[in-house]
Amino acid sequence: MSYHNAKVYSDGSHHIAILPQPNTQRKSEKKSKVSTVEEIELKEKFEQAYAEAPSKGKKKKSKEILDIVASNFADKEQAEAFVEKHMERKERNVKEKRKRLSRKVNTNDWNYFVTLTYDDKLHTEETFEKGARNFLKHAVSRNKYKYIGVFERSPKTNRLHFHGIFYIPEGKMIGELVEVRDFDTRSNRMRTTLQNTHLNKKFGRSDFEKIEHRELLGNIMFYLTKYLTKQGGKLIMSKNIPTYYITDILEEDIACKYGNNEDDPRVVLFDNFSCFNEGIYVGEICAETKEKLKKAN
Repeated sequence: MSYHNAKVYSDGSHHIAILPQPNTQRKSEKKSKVSTVEEIELKEKFEQAYAEAPSKGKKKKSKEILDIVASNFADKEQAEAFVEKHMERKERNVKEKRKRLSRKVNTNDWNYFVTLTYDDKLHTEETFEKGARNFLKHAVSRNKYKYIGVFERSPKTNRLHFHGIFYIPEGKMIGELVEVRDFDTRSNRMRTTLQNTHLNKKFGRSDFEKIEHRELLGNIMFYLTKYLTKQGGKLIMSKNIPTYYITDILEEDIACKYGNNEDDPRVVLFDNFSCFNEGIYVGEICAETKEKLKKAN
């Protein structure tokens, strides 16, 4: 027995397949909610209040938002219910973003953690970000790079820099990687780093760290996930990073169910499971096989 067009992702340790489920609900039974103009305006006001509220804790932040939107409701109970509803929505959205990011990071291959820093002689803050985004755009379209990263300010100097994980295909490195020995002001000692000649010339400094162990990727994943919860935190990523690979799943490739929930359609796969594209055998799961499969987000 086989399951057609299952979605497969990695949780960092195993490949997990989401088996297709029969759609028992008729189209006529599906309900679509249409928001009124008033509801849309109130939601926009909540979003603005949420962005401007200085507190980080849910309780304090809810109180600050309530003070802003309370005048739009007939009584305090209605206002509190509204704020609670949308705070829960925010929490669900963050959880979904975390889950999606985790699956994207673990399902795809990465080989470098990169930091870009600009030199004042070459760039202003604005031209650095614009130039870095332009470089990333062309690196993806011309050299098939993949990246997930963030522009962030140093907590001590407030200086803008870029951190990101990259997949750079073999033979597609723009510029050359060279070892550079210099003084690290943070640790107050000499160090040897891997830097890129093209990016150094273009921006000022680049630091490349090879991702050779899952432990480093796990630490980077923790950092990126944590950033999603920051005020205004927003990651940038290339569009060629799938969340899932689509393949048929053979019964003999299923190791066990995922979790204890009987309604959960997920199963754990053996490490050498077979992959299929439109019913045609592609090979056992590996980097080359994944490139031949359909993708989904």
